[in-house]
Amino acid sequence: FLLARASVCLARLRNIEVIEIISTVIEHLVKGEVMQMKSDLRGPDAFEYYLRKNYYKTGSLIANSVLACTVLGGHSKETQEIAFQFGESIGHAFQLVDDALDFE
Repeated sequence: FLLARASVCLARLRNIEVIEIISTVIEHLVKGEVMQMKSDLRGPDAFEYYLRKNYYKTGSLIANSVLACTVLGGHSKETQEIAFQFGESIGHAFQLVDDALDFE
């Protein structure tokens, strides 16, 4: 229900770029959850897989949400990129702390 309501509100913005950004977030959330379900990867690629999964689960949500705000605010491409990188970093930090708390 909440996703449906959010989608209606998003459509009412009538900003195709922002709609595409948020649609990508939804795709990434699903992809991240699928990656987590089959995350028995071991070996040299395990950490890269973990970081990519974290990006899809959390980093993309925060990074693209901040990006969408800068697009709606009419900021420059440079500001949009900086905002995206900031959101991505916050997302990684959040997910790392969240995962570490699972070991307590």
